[in-house]
Amino acid sequence: MSDSVKKWHEMQGEIKASLQADKEMAAAGIGQENKNVENQYLFVLDYLDGKVYRYDISSLGNEENNWIPSYETCEAFLIGAGHSISNIEWMATKTKNLEHGN
Repeated sequence: MSDSVKKWHEMQGEIKASLQADKEMAAAGIGQENKNVENQYLFVLDYLDGKVYRYDISSLGNEENNWIPSYETCEAFLIGAGHSISNIEWMATKTKNLEHGN
């Protein structure tokens, strides 16, 4: 199996594990104050390659599957996507586009 295919399968496993953890937390009423299904996008500034990435997480974070885009699950997603958490800045937002200039 190639490295990229292996990485994809690992990422899927991490996402499923974080979804399960979020469902368990939601069932226990933990973290409900942070519930924000409006956050549809993750923006990442990656210092290693000098690029900005935008991930559409609208299919992951919605009321139907009870995924709460919390700090931990967003970071798990980004690690699964191949980013090094210590070398990035990221944010979750409902805005699709970047603002340019001052």
